[in-house]
Amino acid sequence: MIYFQNITDLEQAKLRYRKLAKELHPDKGGSALNFQQMQEEYKTLLLNLQNKQVISSPQTSQQSNDIMAELGKLAKVLIQKQVPQKYLQEKIKKSQSPIEKGLFSKLVDFLNEIEIK
Repeated sequence: MIYFQNITDLEQAKLRYRKLAKELHPDKGGSALNFQQMQEEYKTLLLNLQNKQVISSPQTSQQSNDIMAELGKLAKVLIQKQVPQKYLQEKIKKSQSPIEKGLFSKLVDFLNEIEIK
């Protein structure tokens, strides 16, 4: 790569493309050949970045599975310890994270549905 060396993400690629387009465009005094080469390189880079994103998706899926397994363990502990739902509801109110709020809400709903013996 000539124009997009050391570019590792889409945002960097876009910024670099805009800068190069301003410099290399024939209307701005650049060469049509150089502008075309830069565009081809940009297209190749975008395809490579997309392929990397697709390849990394299974890791995200594995992370989701790991998180769900940990949540399952946490739920079992909470049920065994009979953690009061009021405590969890307070955590929901204090939490700044929508993800935490959602998880705690689901946990409260789950605890409310089961009978602890």
